[in-house]
Amino acid sequence: MEQNEFEKMLALYSDNINGLMDNQLALTAQVQVLQAALATVLLHHADRPTLLATFQQYMKISKQAAPQLAGRMEGLEAGMLALLGQHQA
Repeated sequence: MEQNEFEKMLALYSDNINGLMDNQLALTAQVQVLQAALATVLLHHADRPTLLATFQQYMKISKQAAPQLAGRMEGLEAGMLALLGQHQA
């Protein structure tokens, strides 16, 4: 491979990596906004015990469906459980 071809390929890969990083930051920002909106709704919902039970059922299904992500879901799940009134030790 010639030096010029190598430099072009390296520039292309760098652009692709930068694009992926921008997308990751955008997705992270979207998730943060959605979490804030959800927390606001949950803190003002009248039937939090029913929401808690439903949330726990959905989390069980989600972790079974995506076991490779289950460990990463644990911290987020704990935060949501706390918002719903179930504090874990």
